[in-house]
Amino acid sequence: MSMDLTKQTFTHEPEYLIAGTTIRITTAVKEAAADLEAGAPVLLNGSGKAAKVVENGGSVDTTGLYGITADSAKSGEDVVIYLTGEFFADRLALEDDVTADDLEVAFRNIGIFLKTGASANP
Repeated sequence: MSMDLTKQTFTHEPEYLIAGTTIRITTAVKEAAADLEAGAPVLLNGSGKAAKVVENGGSVDTTGLYGITADSAKSGEDVVIYLTGEFFADRLALEDDVTADDLEVAFRNIGIFLKTGASANP
C-alpha cells in the first residue's frame, strides 16, 4: 500500500463576488449608460442610467453611488444591480485609479458591505 504525499494545491472556481447572506441582498434593474462588467460599482447619472464610478480630477466622486452590477451589460441594455448585501472587495470590477477603499464608506452608507479576504472560499 502506498500513499501520495506530494503537496497538492486546490482552487475553487468560480471566484465569488457575493461574500455572504447575513445581510439581505436586494436588486433593481436600470439601463446601462455605458458598457458595464459584472461586479462594477455604479452610480446613477442625471438620466437615471447606471454609469461607471470613475476617478475625476484626483478623487473618486461617490455622489449618486447606487450599487454593484450582477452581470455584464452593453450600453443601452438593462442590467441587474445589487443594492444591498456583502461583497468581496477584491472581486469588484474597478476602473483605473478607483480602489475599494475609495468606495467602502459610501457603500456602507447605502447598505453594501465590502469584505476583504479570499473570494474563492465564501
